[in-house]
Amino acid sequence: MVRKKLPVGIDDFKEIIESDCYFADKSLLIDELLSKRSKVTLLPRPRRFGKTLNMSMLNYFFNIEDKDSNRKLFEGLAISYTDKMIYQGEYPVIYISLKDIKVADWELCLNKLYLLLQNEYDKYGLNLERRRESQENALLDLSKFLYEKCNKKVVILIDEYDTPLVTAHSEGYYNEAIFFFRNFLSAALKGNPYLEFAVLTGILRVAKESIFSGLNNLAVSTILDNEFNHFGLTEEEVEELLKYYELEYELEDVKKWYNGYRFGKELVYNPWSLINFASKNELNPYWVNTSDNSLIRELLAKNDSKVTDDLKIVFSGNEIEEVITENIIFSDLEDVDTVWSLMLFSGYLTYDKVEISEITGAKTYFLKIPNYEVQSFFKNTFIKEYSHGKTAMYFKMIEDLYRGEMDRFEFKFKELYLSAVSYHDAGDSEKYYHHFILGLLLTLGDKYVITSNRESGYGRYDIALEPKNKKNYGLIFEFKVGNENSIEEKAKKALTQIDEKRYDISMKNNGVSKIIKIGMAFSGKDVAISSEID
Repeated sequence: MVRKKLPVGIDDFKEIIESDCYFADKSLLIDELLSKRSKVTLLPRPRRFGKTLNMSMLNYFFNIEDKDSNRKLFEGLAISYTDKMIYQGEYPVIYISLKDIKVADWELCLNKLYLLLQNEYDKYGLNLERRRESQENALLDLSKFLYEKCNKKVVILIDEYDTPLVTAHSEGYYNEAIFFFRNFLSAALKGNPYLEFAVLTGILRVAKESIFSGLNNLAVSTILDNEFNHFGLTEEEVEELLKYYELEYELEDVKKWYNGYRFGKELVYNPWSLINFASKNELNPYWVNTSDNSLIRELLAKNDSKVTDDLKIVFSGNEIEEVITENIIFSDLEDVDTVWSLMLFSGYLTYDKVEISEITGAKTYFLKIPNYEVQSFFKNTFIKEYSHGKTAMYFKMIEDLYRGEMDRFEFKFKELYLSAVSYHDAGDSEKYYHHFILGLLLTLGDKYVITSNRESGYGRYDIALEPKNKKNYGLIFEFKVGNENSIEEKAKKALTQIDEKRYDISMKNNGVSKIIKIGMAFSGKDVAISSEID
């Protein structure tokens, strides 16, 4: 049996259909758009969940150019059995994607946008002036031309509208970018007499006051809504795909790695990962290695104590409760609390349920890591952040700790600590060192229940790792801060404190018989460690 090719890296609808590639039919997106018929629809979804392919499909469906040949692309698809086929090939379409506008400064951004827009103008033998004012009105002017040429209003499709803004924020030219793109989008979408309707995709629902100011005809459907759920793969679609490629025996592992995203009431899989898995038959983190993680890395790099504590919880397979802001204001991205909204909408977290306050109306979401692929991203992010490139040493150090090889652990920890910690970061606060160590240990969250500052025995330990497999070593850490002449003594004192205050009692009561007790003392870039195995 000759099977269809998998469309790895192909997001052009026509190419997929004409090349007879495997295709999960999402054509009823067209039916829903036409049924709801909003003037402007914004559909934020995570990267690699089929946004560009769906936008390409809309282009081939509505475009008046090549109407007859494009109609054949939809034969046998769900949309072909609806009454919406009367709209096929009925409109001139402007289709642009901003996903590749990722450059280091504003002039390069403006130049790259000009080249993209000129390419659209070239289709009709038109020339776009390089002046900023001309670029701001480029979509409006082109829609006017197409209206006069075809005597029909225009459909505007803008894919990944927020990519230039995310990049601008990371690269430091956000103020210039937001001013320009606010005018650019408003000219095309607000009061444009030549516009039939428009569809935009992106990752974030950027706050209206930031970019959609004055646009009263905007309908938004995010992953929190039950509308427009034509992105990602449903369980039924995944089972069908695996069966087609004789990989159905892998279903449980595939669930563990790639399932778990919630879009409205639907649980969906990551299509990019599924296609790559089916192509290679290897369970690997495909999606997280292709996405732009710069904003999330920036927020995680702040080493904020609350973020670290909450990530400790989700690493352990539990949920955290957070109030989510649907409208992202980029100026708020300096606030680490925004990290949860950003991670949810970007696909790094998902949610089980939501509670609405009867008093304030605030929505609290119960967030968790969706699957093993995303968990691997967090692990690797923390490893790179805390090891400063010494990832091989980090992994060996963690293995030594896990096996109770304390001399080896101590040697590697001291070397890694020396390169990872700055004099400017370190100080006389035990809290800094506490969160540094906690960050190092978070990658063990799948094997341990990690807790900190909890009561046990006659006091509160600093950090404890209780093994999920009771046959493995439990770990208890106690920290002290001193000067370079006293840290050896302080480390021994920390170890003695674990024994005297019986911090191990809770773990022993839970059936853990082997416990490693570790006292650490810090002074700037100097560290002393005392340990014993009970």
